[in-house]
Amino acid sequence: MKFDLRKAFPHPVLRPGSNDYPDADFEAQIEIRRKRGMTHVHLSVVFSLSEDDLLKLIEQDAACFVLVLECSTTHLRAAFRTTSTTLEKTFQPGQLRGLVELRPFVVATRTNAAFQADGWHEDFADMPPLTLFPGTVLAADEPKDYYIDNAEEAPIGSIFTTAPLANVHDGRWSCNLNDEKVEIQLSPEDHERLTAARKLLDGKSDAAYLMNGLFLPALLHVLVEADANLGDYEGRRWFRSLNAKLTEHNLEPLGASSANRLAHAQQLLEHPFSSMPCLNDEVAK
Repeated sequence: MKFDLRKAFPHPVLRPGSNDYPDADFEAQIEIRRKRGMTHVHLSVVFSLSEDDLLKLIEQDAACFVLVLECSTTHLRAAFRTTSTTLEKTFQPGQLRGLVELRPFVVATRTNAAFQADGWHEDFADMPPLTLFPGTVLAADEPKDYYIDNAEEAPIGSIFTTAPLANVHDGRWSCNLNDEKVEIQLSPEDHERLTAARKLLDGKSDAAYLMNGLFLPALLHVLVEADANLGDYEGRRWFRSLNAKLTEHNLEPLGASSANRLAHAQQLLEHPFSSMPCLNDEVAK
């Protein structure tokens, strides 16, 4: 069962974007809670259905609410059914990881040879009663996507990776925001020098030069781009990690129209300019 607004059903189906039931709604409110540092997940669902005839089918145990779960990373696919308006499920660590898609439905559970709903659109007024079979879709809500990982707990530096790119000129760099990490692209020569410098300066105060010269402007660029193009990036792992860091620092979330991102970038990197080593008198001379 896939949600597709273009899909044609041979019978009225209550779903967003369709006028089969003009005065009724079906919605599933889904909450996923993950234990910090783990992929132990608790799923809570509240189903809301306002169509009386469909509700009667559920009360008569002739239909039920169904939640179809699919996680391609762990190859888990399951369908959970209930006649209650609430559903609770717990998943052990490792069962869910990465992208999880949840698709809510109302589905017939037994044969019904004479179903008719007062809430149908007037175009169906002359339609003869339907014969419902087990599995017949009666209502569908839009699918919801969730990501199960520790992106929100990762340090700010983990959103970046570096890569050599043949068509980048020496002394220049660019950012690719279209992957799960922000890829800082450099020329092969510059990438090799950067890698060597990071190893050499690891743990030393001189590393602040790298923070100010590369990662601070890169972070500023990412913040500005994400604010301006929220819909293009909000599913990315780096986006969720960065948003979590903004929340931790009580700063405006991504998508804000008037945030001071220059100040925010410096705050997220713990003001790296102040960490740069001072030149001693001998070097200054």
